[in-house]
Amino acid sequence: MADSPEERRERAALGTVLSLDRRDLCLSLASVAAALGAAPALAQSKALAMSTPQIAALITGSPNRNHDYDFFRIRLNQALYDAYGIKADCYNDYEDAAAILGCDMLVTYTSQVVVSETASSALRHYLEQGGRWFALHSTNSVAGNQVLPQILGTRFLSHPPYQRFPVKVTKPSDPLLEGIADFEVEDELYCMETVTSDIEVLLHTRWGGEGFGNMHFDIADRPLMYKRKVGDGGILYLALGHANRPYDKPRPEYPDQPDHRGPWELPVYKMLIQRGIEWVAKRRPF
Repeated sequence: MADSPEERRERAALGTVLSLDRRDLCLSLASVAAALGAAPALAQSKALAMSTPQIAALITGSPNRNHDYDFFRIRLNQALYDAYGIKADCYNDYEDAAAILGCDMLVTYTSQVVVSETASSALRHYLEQGGRWFALHSTNSVAGNQVLPQILGTRFLSHPPYQRFPVKVTKPSDPLLEGIADFEVEDELYCMETVTSDIEVLLHTRWGGEGFGNMHFDIADRPLMYKRKVGDGGILYLALGHANRPYDKPRPEYPDQPDHRGPWELPVYKMLIQRGIEWVAKRRPF
């Protein structure tokens, strides 16, 4: 029985699709996504990801186990997965220099992790050669390391008790903050020493008072999110983002503490994480 005209057209269309090479198929899918109203950047990134997935080195952990690192691994892995086209390799420390030098992006949430001279050199070289590093919360709590603060641009000093505080948009013109207004969070308010003079502050709060370790801080603007160029690459630092379970405490002998989720459920924080992933994947300008 002869094919109908409609069947012949369908078979011809299918043959055209099957004859496309992989790149043509990617571009075709991107065009379809754009035609259906998808954001052009998302359509483009999905098309490219089909042929060349990016590799993320995700480093989370602390010898003190003083935050809910299981939670962070889940959330950050999910954010990387949702960005599409990214494969995440997970580590507990910075000692795999080959992994750092070979990755397409570096995402970290660590605290008091000892970083060897070799690993510190690998981090600097990775950045100088164009790599990007999205560092969260306690990453600049560096266990006496004298090299990392010079790379990160800051060093953690202390924080007051977990509390609610306002967050001010310092640079509303930055694309990472487009559409974001001042907001409030419940979190640890990090007090950091600015080690280099070249950080570009994006978010801040103003605070003074007593921090842990009997440290007093005068009232001043406290950076909460910043960027820093390092060679051809750079760092995006987001100090917000504490979370702990009752047994995630600074010292084992301390009493259990309330379960805190910090800002992780806030839509604005989820947006900052999403945009941070896009930035570290070089899907956004520096």
